[in-house]
Amino acid sequence: MNEYWEITHTRGIATQAVWTDQPDFALNKLSKTQHSALVDAMPSLAQERANKESDLTGIIAGRHDTFELVTSLDVRVPGVLGGTLDDEDDLQEQFDHIYAIDPGASQESALRRARLVLPLWQKVDAARAALTPAEPPIKLKVVVNGASVSWGAADFEHLIDQAENVQKAEAAAQHEVTAAKAALRAADHKLDRANKRWYKAWMKAFPPGTPEGDAAKAQIPTELNTVADPEALEITLLTPQANHTILVAFNPDGGAHATTRELLYRLAGEPEFGHTAPITGTSMVAGPFAAGALVTFRTRVANSNPGTVPSAEKTAVAL
Repeated sequence: MNEYWEITHTRGIATQAVWTDQPDFALNKLSKTQHSALVDAMPSLAQERANKESDLTGIIAGRHDTFELVTSLDVRVPGVLGGTLDDEDDLQEQFDHIYAIDPGASQESALRRARLVLPLWQKVDAARAALTPAEPPIKLKVVVNGASVSWGAADFEHLIDQAENVQKAEAAAQHEVTAAKAALRAADHKLDRANKRWYKAWMKAFPPGTPEGDAAKAQIPTELNTVADPEALEITLLTPQANHTILVAFNPDGGAHATTRELLYRLAGEPEFGHTAPITGTSMVAGPFAAGALVTFRTRVANSNPGTVPSAEKTAVAL
């Protein structure tokens, strides 16, 4: 099924072909050359949007891997540290604050617990170094990029920095996706208006019965730009999967008249639906997410008419 901009672009190409019969014909602030530039810009803007969406998808995958490791160490490290301390050690008091935070609840929770675990790890290492004889710092085996490596407190500190940076990178990439979508939508609106202005003026100058008028009537698909408003595409079922993804099923009869269909979601604590993905079938897999993450979904559909149509929201918890 064509996207909204492809419909406008196709009409623009047909307009250019008919315009060739009278290349000097022009409207106010719209020549054949100017219209051609609008037509030629559309595929590049669509490709830019696709590139930005691909970049965002890669960053989201990296963010998931990073926070999965943060969450894992949030759980593992306190247990290891606790096993090295005497029951009467003053550092034992810090574990209550650590265990009060569920690292799987959200990215923010994982980082909040990590920021408590890190100084405790550093203090335990310092205490071990002060013993006579000195004890080595605590190290854990961690699988990174398929390889087993030994990590200490400094590595965990670097991981926390990496998690914070990937959050910033995802926000920046999401902004770029939004900007690319807006640029494509604005270009589509501009070309759509130009197409329709031209057709109206052309048919006045060359009415049906003239070669130019008959060519326009035969070749330019005006009916494609007068479609009905799209109907909402409702989510019928959310099914959490064992691999931390969520299977999203849609109403197969929903989304009538829509030329673009998108799935949006937000995690607990996020104010907006900042994550999007195109819908290409009656179901799709979203994620993976952190175990226990609360995810809220909705869809958004549109066509060449102004505005978008959202669905009702549905929420699921990742396994």
